[in-house]
Amino acid sequence: MSFTKTERIAPVSEKWFITRARKFNRKKINEYLQHSPRLSPSTLTQYRSCLRIFAYWIYKYCDNRKIIDLKIRDGKAYQDWLIDHNGSSTNINVKLAAASELCEYIEKYYEEEYSTFRNPIRKGREQIVKTPRKEKHPLDPDEINQFLTELHNRRQFQRECYVALSYQTACRRAESPQFKRIIANYTDADAKYFENEGVRHKYFLSNSIRCKGPGRQGKIRRFKLSEETLDYIRQWDEQRRYLVRKQGLTDDADSLFVHIDSREVRNLTPAAFAYWFEDFGDIVGRKLHPHDLRTSRATNLVVYQNKPLSAVSVMMGHKSEETTKVYYVITNDRDSDASLL
Repeated sequence: MSFTKTERIAPVSEKWFITRARKFNRKKINEYLQHSPRLSPSTLTQYRSCLRIFAYWIYKYCDNRKIIDLKIRDGKAYQDWLIDHNGSSTNINVKLAAASELCEYIEKYYEEEYSTFRNPIRKGREQIVKTPRKEKHPLDPDEINQFLTELHNRRQFQRECYVALSYQTACRRAESPQFKRIIANYTDADAKYFENEGVRHKYFLSNSIRCKGPGRQGKIRRFKLSEETLDYIRQWDEQRRYLVRKQGLTDDADSLFVHIDSREVRNLTPAAFAYWFEDFGDIVGRKLHPHDLRTSRATNLVVYQNKPLSAVSVMMGHKSEETTKVYYVITNDRDSDASLL
């Protein structure tokens, strides 16, 4: 088998998948996706795309054979093809994982029908050299304040609210659209209290949010909101009411973050926040991404405020402190002792 180096792999369309992929392969891919309750909705979408690429590769480089007829050398060739297309190690591993789990499904659930079939991806797979992670540049506390102040001066109260809430809770971009508008109506009667070393802390609990985790339900959390964050939420909700009245609209959207135009008010999707960040770079003088708020929150709590890593890890929703250390807490020479916390 031979193939030439090409550009990055393009997504495979629904039309191509239905008309060109082998019927057996198409059926097994769809069946696997329908019977994988442990996959989260986002992972399911990702795997669907990855498996269509796998079907395309089989079509182009393996004579469109049935998956059960693939050999170990084919598993190795698929990995080489992915590497040859300049993907990052993370990107390649996701595509290999999707193909491998599909083959694992066939091997386990069709053991009697295809008794000689063995997962070619698992057996042909070799260790991939990890590509360097993109260097993180968290926003320090002064930059966060600068960020919020500028958005306030621009009267972009929804964006200011999003930055304040996402930073304080360290929620992920996919979690932000799930915050409900009802929290803008919280009063002191809804407050919760926690005493620690003689200090009484006041906070409010969000509605239930589906967070990153296995299965359709994922991990359900209620985020703690500070009084300051609630002030940002109320400020945006007041402006929202004004904008809706000005447009003469009915506001039935239940999410905190919405799009308002001349026709309707509708809930925002996670993509909207990435779009906002394209305009945010000029505020702090560098390109930003929604995930930078999460990175910045963990870093600032540990490095600048000397908060215990164990508590920060809980706030981040990590299973272990090691995850918080490796992926989110950034240290430098001045704060080199942060790694000892």
